Amino acid sequence: MAVISLTNAQLAFGHVALLDHAEFSLETGERVGLIGRNGTGKSSLLKIISGSSRLDDGLLVMQQGLKIAYVEQEPQFAPEMTVFEAVASGLGEWRALLAEYDSLTAQLGGDNDDALMERMHVVSERIDAGDAWNLDNRVEATLDRLNLSRDVQIGKLSGGMQKRVALACALVGVPDVLLLDEPTNHLDFTSIQWLEGLLREYKGSVLFITHDRSFLDNVATRIIELDRGRLLSFPGNFTTYQTRKAEQLANEEVENAKFDKFLAQEEVWIRKGVQARRTRDEGRVRRLEALRLQRAARREQQGQVKLDISTGDRSGKIVAELTDVNKSYGEKAI
Repeated sequence: MAVISLTNAQLAFGHVALLDHAEFSLETGERVGLIGRNGTGKSSLLKIISGSSRLDDGLLVMQQGLKIAYVEQEPQFAPEMTVFEAVASGLGEWRALLAEYDSLTAQLGGDNDDALMERMHVVSERIDAGDAWNLDNRVEATLDRLNLSRDVQIGKLSGGMQKRVALACALVGVPDVLLLDEPTNHLDFTSIQWLEGLLREYKGSVLFITHDRSFLDNVATRIIELDRGRLLSFPGNFTTYQTRKAEQLANEEVENAKFDKFLAQEEVWIRKGVQARRTRDEGRVRRLEALRLQRAARREQQGQVKLDISTGDRSGKIVAELTDVNKSYGEKAI
């Protein structure tokens, strides 16, 4: 059963279409790896689903009452916050309900008790449904599960540990859907293995972006490729995707060869100097112009996404980080 579905989704950045009448659905319990070249709109798609951004056009439908947690590529916490406070911030809705319940209780004893009791009943049912009467215990259990120390300040943690805190903040609310943008960033090899195990055991649905081929192979049950505004679905992990994609590209190559042959024949015809103004030839000229446009579109074919060419052991650590880099050959900037 689909918990999230996108229909005819459109999103553009300037004149570049990031989503071009795209279709997508996320099923209950599946773990979907979202891949595509940099700048194609993967993070934008996660933000749309999380509710922090909107489509230009199209329809986004979610299951009623669906709870979504979104872990950004670079989580932001106030450096003076403790780990406990940061993780507890993921329980904002439940804390608000508990505060309301306490406020209603304090108001009892007046002329408005019937209305207060009615509202208390509604609030208590929601708290019961979320098993949220003792939130501190839930936070403590999540910290223990992720091996985090409650009283350490965020600013004193490494990037990898801050990422772990962000994951704890997402998980403590028991979401139905996890959205993860580059979840292995800043994580070492051991932490990545831990995260793989956590996600495989996770009962909800997961949609994640990563450039880590091994992580995709170990976690994903389906691959979605964002290619020129379209969302293409491939069952299985990244290795399965590569096989299916190679077959698809081979078939496209055959079709392109046939197309090129036909276009070449039409180009020969036009070069013979046929009087295009003749009524019987005008349609053929228009068709040739359309074929030229189709050929230009075919040349924009992205090809297969390639991740982590090396198959050696990974460290999970940043090897190099470049900022404001320039390089050119002669006068040509690359």
